[in-house]
Amino acid sequence: MTKKLFLFMLIGFLTGTVTRLTAQSADFFEKYHTEEEVRQFLTRLKQSNSSNVELHTIATSPGENPVLVLEIGSQLEDAPAIFVGANFEGNIPLATEGAMYLSQMLLDSASYFEKVKWYIMPLPNPDATNDFFAKIKTGAPVNGLPINNDGDEATDEDGTDDLNGDGMITQMRVKDLEGDYIISKYDPRIMVRANSKNGERGEYKIYSEGVDNDMDGQYNEDGVGGVNVGIAFPHLFPVEKKEAGKFPGYTPEVYGIMRFIYDHPEITMVYTLGSSNFCLVPPKGGRKGGANLENIKIPSRYGRMFNIDVTKTYTMDEVIEMFKSRVPAGMEVTPSMVAGFLGLGAAVNPLEEDLKFYKKFSDEYKEMLKKKNFNIETLDPTPAKDGSFELWAYYHLGVPSFSMNLFSVPKVKEEKGKTENQLSLDDAEKMSTSEFVSLGESKIDTFLKANNAPERFNANGVIEMMESGKITPKQMVDMMKQMPKPEKKDELSEKDKALLAWSETHWENAGFVEWKTAKHPTLGQVEIGGYAPYLESTPKAELINYYAQAQLPWLLELSKNIPQLDIVSEKVTKMGEDVYKIEFYIENKSVIPYPIEMGVRNSQPAPVIIVLEGDLEILEGKNREPLGAIGGNQVKKLSWIIKTGKKSEITVKIESTVFTDVVKQFNIGG
Repeated sequence: MTKKLFLFMLIGFLTGTVTRLTAQSADFFEKYHTEEEVRQFLTRLKQSNSSNVELHTIATSPGENPVLVLEIGSQLEDAPAIFVGANFEGNIPLATEGAMYLSQMLLDSASYFEKVKWYIMPLPNPDATNDFFAKIKTGAPVNGLPINNDGDEATDEDGTDDLNGDGMITQMRVKDLEGDYIISKYDPRIMVRANSKNGERGEYKIYSEGVDNDMDGQYNEDGVGGVNVGIAFPHLFPVEKKEAGKFPGYTPEVYGIMRFIYDHPEITMVYTLGSSNFCLVPPKGGRKGGANLENIKIPSRYGRMFNIDVTKTYTMDEVIEMFKSRVPAGMEVTPSMVAGFLGLGAAVNPLEEDLKFYKKFSDEYKEMLKKKNFNIETLDPTPAKDGSFELWAYYHLGVPSFSMNLFSVPKVKEEKGKTENQLSLDDAEKMSTSEFVSLGESKIDTFLKANNAPERFNANGVIEMMESGKITPKQMVDMMKQMPKPEKKDELSEKDKALLAWSETHWENAGFVEWKTAKHPTLGQVEIGGYAPYLESTPKAELINYYAQAQLPWLLELSKNIPQLDIVSEKVTKMGEDVYKIEFYIENKSVIPYPIEMGVRNSQPAPVIIVLEGDLEILEGKNREPLGAIGGNQVKKLSWIIKTGKKSEITVKIESTVFTDVVKQFNIGG
């Protein structure tokens, strides 16, 4: 009773700080909703707001469930749009609730869709969503498309079996001389890998709870379905994973989503509600195999061709400047062209210029949550997965892609001892190469060990790589941030501590199934137990309002930062009889550039064109001139030389499939 009263007080406190929902809407978000209930909710929103809401069916899942997109602002014919996708893997029901909650917030105030259109998709993977409401919960993220996961002669033949009848699929531990696991000496509930360096020898094997139906020595490896929609997009498509499908877009949900977005080039920003959190933690780099655009080496054959010193390394901007003087007049040299010409490889890490606005917004988001006393001392959000929607949106569409994880398990607070003069990752990231190298071997070794660097990363090696230009402090830190955090010796991992505490305080200890002996048909005596499905991702339903009210308003704030282009000034200079020079100044009123650096890199999204019309002859310039890239809060000048023999009306237009067209007219000549 006390706990419930506290939750209601907390929700009441946050209600006053965000857009208010109607009482009926607030009541609606006190439970998790099935696929059918989500569909009914979207249909009601369409019916009650028919003048500015449309509902699109963009695909039908293998389980014959529709994939729906709610369009808010359908009355707008020429406006930028934001696409919101939630719960792509189907096992984060809070994300679906968040998408519905956001839809209601938008419709509660018409100001949010006066100039911006919204496309909201709460259930891209409706088949997988049904698992949360099933009698036996697995937490599996796959749809109903039959997939032969184990490569044998049968499909979907080895599914889950609830051996202890508790309605959940957890784990089985079995004593085995060839096992890799032992029981943690700090908590008998937790299984850890044996560490041979510490003289430990494995005693157990771990299996998913179930029976080996096809007698291939594996358990539950080929259940009903399916493809995981959340990892089936083109960027870094995980070809080695059967649950990603045979190729990107193999399953109808993913194909339908990509088709819908490509058919709507006005989409200029993307939000993802799920397990990653670019709002809180900017996208991380450190992936191997990507193009290094900061230290480019020119191949020998091109060095000879263009008379370039191949012993040096160059930035992308330097290479572009060198190539500009070596290509035909009028040809634009772009990063995409350079990368393809030199064979630099695909972009797999976020670009430096884009990380600037991600970092800025991350700091502002944390400050907003701090003012609301919202706890961000939680387990780290899951890094975006290869093949995920949020990575595809950034790397392929070239638009700002923000993700938000509405819930993460709080960390267990511990007293932290402060080490003086210890270099942090953030400090190292800001250093130049010379500043970092000047720290000396001792300090660099201490820094590397404190941050779990691999053994091959020693001070001498790092200094040598930096001095040769192979790596910068920023690139080194990006790689280190991708590495698993070292666990403290002689205690449970930070994650296990947090999950066990959360199970105790909010799940009445039901978040961990205590190990109990059972008789298995092939393994003999086993013990069944482990973490319950959805413990890590899904809080109790009475907390839905709390998490949504505290965090979703940030997405409304982000929407105000869509690039806004306008003609802020023009200048006319008479150069001779009937000849004039016209200059126009185009301003981007947002802090986000257009396109973002990744959009420039891959020539996406659609270009902005400046159109000049009227009774005139253009002597220099074109009547349709690409604006090109324009930075955040920057002004760009375009100029023409024209001839007109009489007083005439000139029209200049900012024309784009992305933004609202801007038209300005003025008189000249006579």
